[in-house]
Amino acid sequence: MSLLPRVSVVIPCHNYGRFLDEAIESALFQDGVDVDVTVVDDASTDASARIAAGWAEADPRVRVIVHERNQGHIATFNDALASATAPFLVKLDPDDMLPPGSLRRSAHVLQDHPEVAFVYGPVLPFHGPTPALPDDTVAPARPVTVWPGQRWIWQRARRLRNVILQPEVMIRTAALRQVGGHRPEVPAASDLNLWLRLASVGDVARLHGPVQGLYRRHEDSMSTTIHAGKLADLRARRRAFELFVEEAGHRLAFLGDFEQVLQRSLGRDALRLAFEELDDGHDPRPYLVEARDVWPGIVRTLRWWSLSRQLDAGGPTWWGFPGRAQRDLDGRIRWRLWRRYGI
Repeated sequence: MSLLPRVSVVIPCHNYGRFLDEAIESALFQDGVDVDVTVVDDASTDASARIAAGWAEADPRVRVIVHERNQGHIATFNDALASATAPFLVKLDPDDMLPPGSLRRSAHVLQDHPEVAFVYGPVLPFHGPTPALPDDTVAPARPVTVWPGQRWIWQRARRLRNVILQPEVMIRTAALRQVGGHRPEVPAASDLNLWLRLASVGDVARLHGPVQGLYRRHEDSMSTTIHAGKLADLRARRRAFELFVEEAGHRLAFLGDFEQVLQRSLGRDALRLAFEELDDGHDPRPYLVEARDVWPGIVRTLRWWSLSRQLDAGGPTWWGFPGRAQRDLDGRIRWRLWRRYGI
């Protein structure tokens, strides 16, 4: 009987056969864990099911579930998550990969911190060929940050960013069973909503140091097709938070304060995007509607007045320059915080 930590890697797939071999191989050839892989194919019309079946025939650690008809990505995600048999699980999209040592490092965090619901770490986005990884990807992990779950949720409400791309996350299966899977009400931000619900029942950890996931950017990914667009993303993030409050808000201390912080953050973010649209020569009014709808008091702020003046002038003016410079600086700070601290 293996004494290694057991990890289930689940791979939902629809017409991603061209990437599937790399994803499965990256999961199976992990050291220091007892791993099994389940591919859930959502009635692909390419060779995805055949490729997965070939792996299952060659390796008993691999099994395949095939949908007879297409059920969509949320149902497929949930079937994949429900297929996990190990105490720890990783949902790996078929176009992403796991670097060497990723599962071992994450599993050790969950073993050492039984209060943690999920752990994530640095992720490397890439486009094109698989990048050469730094030498430290097989080295022991550096220190781990553990946040109380509610503190992590408040961070998300203040910054409104989904700081997790996906392949870098390992979830405690018991916590997932407690909160359930992805919600069909928020198809474009179901992962953000899931992280919030998980953090409402446990703590959150973040590994520092080695890359924990390889996130492939390409023209057919959902982030550039059905989930594309700033306004759609804004509305999806808003709905993800609102649904979280409806379903799990009772677990939060000071819920009223949380909702107030969330409304103001959403309003400011919508106004920030309105400024960006104006700078780019686009109509910012749909973002203003969102900002005022989520936080009516935003119309009394200096930034709202500034944007109104620029709209009256027909576009960006010289007095808008300090605001553009500040937004650029804020964007660089947010990027650095994400890259270094995962927040």
